[in-house]
Amino acid sequence: MSDYLESKTFCPYPWISVMTQPTGTVSWCCVARDNFKNDDGSMVDLNRGHKIESVWNSNHMKKIRKEMVEGEIVKGCEHCYDLEDMGFPSYRTNYIRDWFEYSGKGDEIHDIIESSINNDYHVDTAPMYLDFRLGNMCNLKCRMCQPQNSSQIQKEYSKIEANDPSSAQFIKDNFTWGQFVDNLTNWEDDPDFLRQVEEWLPGVVKLYFTGGEPTIIERVYWIMEKCVELGIAKDIELVFNSNMTNIQPRFLNLVEQFKNVLMCVSVDAYGHENEYIRGASHWKQVEKNLRKYCASDVIGTLLFSPVIQIYNVLTITKLLDFIESLEIEYGREIFVTFLICDYPTSLDFRNCPDQVREVAAERLEQWLKTSKVLVNRPENVQSINATVKALKENRKDNWRQELITFQKYTNLLDKNRGDDMKEALPELWELMYGN
Repeated sequence: MSDYLESKTFCPYPWISVMTQPTGTVSWCCVARDNFKNDDGSMVDLNRGHKIESVWNSNHMKKIRKEMVEGEIVKGCEHCYDLEDMGFPSYRTNYIRDWFEYSGKGDEIHDIIESSINNDYHVDTAPMYLDFRLGNMCNLKCRMCQPQNSSQIQKEYSKIEANDPSSAQFIKDNFTWGQFVDNLTNWEDDPDFLRQVEEWLPGVVKLYFTGGEPTIIERVYWIMEKCVELGIAKDIELVFNSNMTNIQPRFLNLVEQFKNVLMCVSVDAYGHENEYIRGASHWKQVEKNLRKYCASDVIGTLLFSPVIQIYNVLTITKLLDFIESLEIEYGREIFVTFLICDYPTSLDFRNCPDQVREVAAERLEQWLKTSKVLVNRPENVQSINATVKALKENRKDNWRQELITFQKYTNLLDKNRGDDMKEALPELWELMYGN
C-alpha cells in the first residue's frame, strides 16, 4: 500500500463516503466539525435546493483528499486528532482498519485513491458508503443531544425560548452549535435527492442510518425497500444507531434481507440513570428490546456505544456489568466502544472535579480486573483504558467555568422536565455538590 496509509491525517472516507446531517448539510464523516462548502464559501444545504451529488467532486472535497494524502491537517477532522492524543481509538484509525482489512474492498479503494491522485483528486466511481441522517425525527431528548438531531429537543427548546428567552440564549450559546434549527424542510423527500440516492445504490456496499431515531423515519424504510426492489440488498451491509425504544416487525422483516446488520446500541447507563440522561426513555422497554436483539439471528453484531460524559462516568460500570450478563446469558459476542462527549463541552467528563475523576478511574480499573468475558477482546478494553488514562491525566483548561455551565444547564433541564439530578444520580451529586 502507498505511503498515505502512514499519514497521521489520512482517512479513506473522502474517497468512499457521503454523509447527510438532519439539518440538510452534507459532510464526509459523521464526526467532522465541518460541512461541504460551495465555491463561494456558502454551506451546501439541501434545504435550499442544493444537490447532494454536487459535493462528490467539489473543490472542497478534492482539497480534503489532497490534504490527507500529503499529511496536512484537515479542517473538520479535529475530533479524531484529539481522540488519538488521548489514546483512544479514533474514527479515522477504525475506518482504515474496517475498510482496508475487513471489508474486502481494500484493493479497490487503493485503486480509487491512486487514480484520483493522478486526476486532480477527482473520483470517477460513486460513493460505496452512504451515511444518512434523514431528518431529526426522534422520540427522545437526550441531555447531550441538540435540536438538529432530535425533534423532541427542538420542541422543548422552542417552548423554553417562548417562555424564558434568557435561558434559551444560554442554551443556544453553549449547547446547540449556536442555533435552534428552525428552518428545516423535508429535504429528504425531495425527488432529486431520492433520484440521486437510487442512482448511487447499486455501487453501495454499506448503508448507515441514524437520526433522529432511524427505526421511526419513513425514508429509511424507503431506501431499504428500494435496495430490495433493485435486487441488491443481499450485497449491502446495514449499520443502525438506535436508542432501543422501538422495534417494528417491518423493520426486522426488511433488515433480514440484507447481507449483514450491525446494531449500534445508543444506551448510556443502566436503569433509571439511562432514563435521566436519555429523556423520555423507559428502561423496561429498552431492556426488552435489547434482549430481543440478543436472541435474534437477524442482527449480526451488537455494539454498545455509550456516550461517556459527566452524567455517567461514575456509574458506567453498571452498564458494563449488564452488557456482560447479556453476553453470558445469550452466548453471543457483544462489543463495546465508548463515545466521548466533547460537545456540549460542559458535559465532557474531563471537566469533572478530582473527587469524581478518582472514583471513576478506580472503578473502571477494578471492573477490568473482575470482568469475565468483555475483557477478553481488545476492542472492548482499549476505550476503557483510554478513559481511565484521560481521567487521570487530562483536564480541560477552563474546567471550573464549564462545571458552572454544567450545573446551570442541569438545573434548567431538571426544572423543565420535572427531573432531579440528586434523586437520579445521588452519588455523583454528593461528590460534586454535597460538601
